[in-house]
Amino acid sequence: MRTQPLPLLVLTGFLGSGKTSTLQHWLSHTDVPLKRIAVIINDFGSVNVDASLLGRRQLELRSITGGCVCCQSFEELVGQVQALSENPDLDLVWIETSGLADPEEVLDHLTSPELQERTVMQSMVLVIDGSDFPCSWRGRAVQEEQIRYADLILLNKVDRIDEKKRQGIEIALRKINPSARIISTQRGEIEPSLLNDKGASNFSSRIHGHDDEGHSHHHHEHGHDHHHDEEDALPHAASTLFLPLHAPVERPVFQRFLGTLPTSVFRAKGFIRFAESPEQLHTFQQVRDQAELLVLPLENAADIATGLVLIGPNLEEKRIRELAEALVSSPT
Repeated sequence: MRTQPLPLLVLTGFLGSGKTSTLQHWLSHTDVPLKRIAVIINDFGSVNVDASLLGRRQLELRSITGGCVCCQSFEELVGQVQALSENPDLDLVWIETSGLADPEEVLDHLTSPELQERTVMQSMVLVIDGSDFPCSWRGRAVQEEQIRYADLILLNKVDRIDEKKRQGIEIALRKINPSARIISTQRGEIEPSLLNDKGASNFSSRIHGHDDEGHSHHHHEHGHDHHHDEEDALPHAASTLFLPLHAPVERPVFQRFLGTLPTSVFRAKGFIRFAESPEQLHTFQQVRDQAELLVLPLENAADIATGLVLIGPNLEEKRIRELAEALVSSPT
């Protein structure tokens, strides 16, 4: 039986900012034993690519798919956290939200009455893509809320920008959130103690006023947030599409496919095997024109289904599936 509330660390950030890379680095370098850590990964789509990337022995890993934890899946989030809070062997829980999550809603659910005495909000960490700030795709209202609620901001991908731009971004972040700590990073590489040092966070005192407001649970839906102008809000039509890849693909065919994707595809990620080296599993990430292919020695690679997850507003599904036929018919 637990005698102390279970600390919660929430990791937020818009699509493609580097949340999973940050968490991967932390898990690989932290002094906290993995068996004493739990991670909850939320993916807006039905296939949780990020959870597969983070899976490793001893780590308590839970996945929430098919909806954002700030609205559609909030009950599952509260239930998962409540169950974990009964485990006396856990030292902390990481919650990686989807890139579309409204932090106010997430905070509201995690400070609900059923969790008040079981858990404590230790920190809300935000990852910002320095090479794409402010973000595009009508997501700036969501990103601004993420900035406002963070107590630690990781200005990521600074290797892709010059010092003048980095300073300009920091000034812009300070205007929205003067009290947050801002740290520049590359590929989410940060000293682990900065993310789980209870003494470094002032989050509990900052959210005290939020707790006093009560819990209205008004169930925000993407694109219908009454706090923002309609033209700035993230459209509810934001959707995902999963394209399974049952066989290795020719690399040139894959590159041509990426080049022909419609502009409605904002984010793409997944796992793929190429015909030239079918035994190797690659993880693929792309945000607009930033594409990245990595070969990962995953512990559970044999259990991972290859395929791509595409995310965007009003995805042109029929056209995308037609383009994907070239991948399916790619000779091996």
